[in-house]
Amino acid sequence: TGGAALAIGVAAALMLTGCTEGGLPFLGGSRAPGSCLDASQELPEEVLDTVPEGVVLSPVSPDPDTWFSSSGFALSPDGSMLAACEASDRFLLELADSFGIVLWDTASGEVIRRITPATMGVIAWHPDGTRLAMGEGRHIAIIDLEGNLEWNLIGHELPESGTASIRDLTYSPDGSQLASSSSDGTVRLWDVEGDSCGEGHVLETGPRSNAALSYSPDGTTLAVGGTASSSVSDPENPLELWDPATGERRSVLEDPAGIVWGLEHGADGSLLVVTDEPAALTVIEPDGTTQAGPVTGTIWFPSLAVGTGRRIALLGGDDELLIWDRG
Repeated sequence: TGGAALAIGVAAALMLTGCTEGGLPFLGGSRAPGSCLDASQELPEEVLDTVPEGVVLSPVSPDPDTWFSSSGFALSPDGSMLAACEASDRFLLELADSFGIVLWDTASGEVIRRITPATMGVIAWHPDGTRLAMGEGRHIAIIDLEGNLEWNLIGHELPESGTASIRDLTYSPDGSQLASSSSDGTVRLWDVEGDSCGEGHVLETGPRSNAALSYSPDGTTLAVGGTASSSVSDPENPLELWDPATGERRSVLEDPAGIVWGLEHGADGSLLVVTDEPAALTVIEPDGTTQAGPVTGTIWFPSLAVGTGRRIALLGGDDELLIWDRG
């Protein structure tokens, strides 16, 4: 299981006035814009509701062998640190004194520090390496590397069924925008340039549960794709390309076919896509041509990493790690 949200006793709070000044315009149709709360403001109580009324979820027993959330790993931009989200399982079983975010030094393997943030889950590093964005449930926290809260971003809604969750987080290459996908079927783009914060755009991507997000190296394109499950009842889930500056959808790509499990851009602007049904790894070059790559035996819940050159790593659901040189 992933890291559980920390219990926070809060009352309804006033929204931060002026937080959208200079921010991106809201183009989300029926969806309300989000809000940025600074560290002095409490989260509204309703943000802690993560399960729609009437939905009953099966309980999951804590597992003593679960140490970290599988979605909560992120390497710093310069590769010097690894951030990982400890699961709450061992804490609940009284096998650990605490749980939180662990920062490792990748050269020595030593723990730099442990942080207990306001929320835990999916992690994204700011491109300058000075702060982390973490999303779980219906809200996102931005903290510095000492664990100090800078902003709480709220706006994602309860899904029609299941549990509210942040599926993916990623910063734009220049760090001025943060993209978040949620089980509510939307992608939100937050204006987080400098010390300011604004709600940005709401991308109406449809009823599917979007997961994977990736900015192009120049920041002019946001690729969106992914689903929470793979079954005959899943809606169509084509890869979409959006303009993050305007919040407008540029194109829907029919190829590659299948359910999108993973997305990453290469430094040369190519887009690497991992799909299932059929299982494939496809490279979409900047000129639109495609190249097929190898896949692991099982590609459910894959982890895809793209190097600064032409090498990629693909970890499949069968614990097989594949290294491919696209050249």
